[in-house]
Amino acid sequence: MASLAEKPAGDSENSDRARFDQRVHVGARLAGRYRLERELRRFSGGEGPGPQAWVGFDELLNREVGVDLIAAGHPRARAMEAAARNAATVPDVRFVQVLDVADENGLVYVVTEWVSDASALTQRLARGPLSVPLATRIARELAVAMAEAHACEMRHGALDPDKVLLTTTNQVKILGLCLETAMSGAEMATPAEDVRAVGAIWYAALTGRWPGEEPAFGLPAAPRAHGKPFTPAQIRAAIPKAVDQLVEQALEAADGDVPVIDSAKTLTSSIAALPKLRDESETTDVIPRPIPRRAPVYPVAAPTAVQQLGNQGGGRPAGRVPRGVLAVILGVVVVIGAVAAFQLGGHNGGSSTPPSNSPQARSASSAPVTTQQLAITGASIWDSDQGQDDIERLQQAYNGSSEGWITTTYKDGPDITSYRKGTGIIFDLGSAKNVSKVTFTVGVPGATAEVWTADAGLTSLPSVQNAAPPGFAKQATKAEVGGGEVDVSFSTAVKTRYVMIWFTVLPHQDAGQYNIAGYRDSLANVKIFS
Repeated sequence: MASLAEKPAGDSENSDRARFDQRVHVGARLAGRYRLERELRRFSGGEGPGPQAWVGFDELLNREVGVDLIAAGHPRARAMEAAARNAATVPDVRFVQVLDVADENGLVYVVTEWVSDASALTQRLARGPLSVPLATRIARELAVAMAEAHACEMRHGALDPDKVLLTTTNQVKILGLCLETAMSGAEMATPAEDVRAVGAIWYAALTGRWPGEEPAFGLPAAPRAHGKPFTPAQIRAAIPKAVDQLVEQALEAADGDVPVIDSAKTLTSSIAALPKLRDESETTDVIPRPIPRRAPVYPVAAPTAVQQLGNQGGGRPAGRVPRGVLAVILGVVVVIGAVAAFQLGGHNGGSSTPPSNSPQARSASSAPVTTQQLAITGASIWDSDQGQDDIERLQQAYNGSSEGWITTTYKDGPDITSYRKGTGIIFDLGSAKNVSKVTFTVGVPGATAEVWTADAGLTSLPSVQNAAPPGFAKQATKAEVGGGEVDVSFSTAVKTRYVMIWFTVLPHQDAGQYNIAGYRDSLANVKIFS
């Protein structure tokens, strides 16, 4: 008979989860210094609460950090701790560095470097494929890093576009060496599988397609033939043959007579041996200004010409010209002068004003009306989540950051209005001003964004609610936007202090290092013009 002290397994699991939730929450501190700021994602599987990834803040060194944690009693806890300690021994700076590993108070946690000026390659590829030189350089950086890890007998095991970060200067950082596989509970990969992963990322960066059979990482699946994806050059003709073949070798998709590359060291040396690709810094989007054409110069008769003509008579003194010849010369000069006056001065009675259909008049009448960019003095989030969606990145929506502000990730979509009327940001101009245009960038295609303005007399914002803010009027709706700049021009200028950009439809995105899978998008480069 069971002892009275025994409890059902379900009660034990619920108790473990309750204790875990008491220790792991926003504001909780680990080791008295690492404050948990924002949960990024959760791993499923196993007994009890699974591993979690957080953004934390090191109060001792005053910097952001990554924090991966798990209950000490979880089946993956020991593997996660060992993976982190192993990853810390790989000296390559391309890997996000492990800063601390600890097991205390029933938690195993790993503190890692946080790269604040970087975004996942997935986000960059949502805007389209990269240039051939940049995509190839990223592949080379990944191959070098994998070769270094393999030399230390370490494998990544889960390398994909979500684990590759690009800084604002296009430097490469790699997330999750050894650790990602341990947290997910997957089998550790072989070195050849890491090479395949580099090849797949290179393919995606060159083509904007995923070489697998199904779409992944926000990218459509590449077209296939005979069980293999099209080569990169079949999708994008600008890819050199040598690059095209090397990608195929790394993917094990090349023809049978071409050797497969299954070593990161071999892939590194093969990329280094490629013909020199034109570096991005050598290119320019500036179109050379054409050399201005000189105004026509019309000849006039010179005295020497008159003397030469006069000498042709043979017996007359130099300098004397027959009257008939002189009359002809004077007539020619008069005609030339008249033609010049006609062309330079026009044929409208000598007026200096160009005719209405002249190039000068067309240029003057079609001069663009200049707009002035208005300063944004502040911003606040407007949604039913009390304005807390990614609040720490709020200024990145309008301070020039390429990453921007990211919405909450929603489980249901793409239309979110059935449960949340919208989510977005209200921008404050400081005082009421005339607004005629708003431009902004949406990260991933498939979103619907609305632009609203407040009444001219509104000087403060109401409390956040699950509805459009009172006193605001919708100016425009832009559907299926994303992957570039959105330009909203008003038919007439509107006087307002507040401008809101509001999402009502969001595209689906796969899980990444910073977000779970679901419906979300980003907003960046917001500019408001008078």
